[in-house]
Amino acid sequence: MRQDIDLEDEDDRDSIVRTFHKGAVLFKEGQPSDVAYIIKKGRVAIYRLVNNKRVGLGERGPGEMVGEMGAVGGAVRSSFAEAVAYTEALVCDQRLLRTMLLKSPRPVQLLTGYLVERVRALSEQITDRPSGNAFWSVCRVTALCWQGAVRSGAQDLSYAELSRTLKDILLLSQIEIDAVFDRLKKLRLVSLTDVQGSFSREDPLLGRKKPGTKFVRDRLLRLPDADNFLAVAKNVAREYRDRAEFGVDLEFFDLADFAREAQSSPDILYKKIGYREIPEELFFFHKARAQAYIEAMGLEFFRQARRPRLAAADLARIDDIVSVDNATLQEAFSALGFHKVAVALGAAGETAREKILKNLSKKIAAVVREEAAALGEPDEDEVADVEKELLDRIKAIKGLAS
Repeated sequence: MRQDIDLEDEDDRDSIVRTFHKGAVLFKEGQPSDVAYIIKKGRVAIYRLVNNKRVGLGERGPGEMVGEMGAVGGAVRSSFAEAVAYTEALVCDQRLLRTMLLKSPRPVQLLTGYLVERVRALSEQITDRPSGNAFWSVCRVTALCWQGAVRSGAQDLSYAELSRTLKDILLLSQIEIDAVFDRLKKLRLVSLTDVQGSFSREDPLLGRKKPGTKFVRDRLLRLPDADNFLAVAKNVAREYRDRAEFGVDLEFFDLADFAREAQSSPDILYKKIGYREIPEELFFFHKARAQAYIEAMGLEFFRQARRPRLAAADLARIDDIVSVDNATLQEAFSALGFHKVAVALGAAGETAREKILKNLSKKIAAVVREEAAALGEPDEDEVADVEKELLDRIKAIKGLAS
């Protein structure tokens, strides 16, 4: 049977199919809803941004439609749509969708209208959550509650009370909490014991109460291996992070979160930012707070940057030599020898390398640079020895070590 979409001219067929590369945005929240897309190939993720957090609403694949609710209802887009793989989609404009709807039976038209309003109301109720990984967040809060219970002498946790705590902190539903603990129970990371209860009823003939139907009043939760609970749960959480399920992902996170994700520390990241080892496009400032900070500090504060000075006693690694004066470095390098200076050069960061070469004569710098290149990947043990000797020599020159 021929559909309205078949009425397009043969020459125009290619014009109603659009392609999107991975990461391309089909539409954004707040844009006019003039067309919908039927996915022929690829996958599209649907999400909303709520208070700087990406709230995933699911994915659509071949044969499924995206953007139809806005196009049918005539409202602006209520979400974002992004291609998660190379995608080909058939464009259906508003006129075509409404024509198809008008040709459908009246009950179908009424039902469609009801569903559009229902989805719109549910979309408005979507909220952000404090965590990008609900599974890992539940595990962390559970571990903290367990520690508190153990300190107070308790041997188990009330599942009902723990659930209330998780709802208050993480804004999760009971269904999501139950799903997490079902998974933890299967992995034997937690044990759950049902606490039975029953409603009593009065026997009208004997005049006394009898127990009624039993029900699960609560569940008692225990961590069989509390010491390793978080370590194992963290590995499981990594599996959930890459799944395309309903959940929340942070669109932005702070430097501390960045450090945790990279298994590093903020101090190291600060240095890498200063050395320009991390691309500047990864970092953003909150506009209102940044403007307030600029106003509080004054423009003069931002016109000159001074490198924080390290005391000789605080030198801990090769890259710290950027805080050492040139005369001391030249004396230390002279005592160290060509080969060890080359090892230090190969292990140093960009700014520290510039500092080393700056304090060598052109002829010696060329030799050291050539030897450092010949060494290739520096040996960790040799680097550690050279680093210790160099810093010890600097401290000795400063009168802090023999």
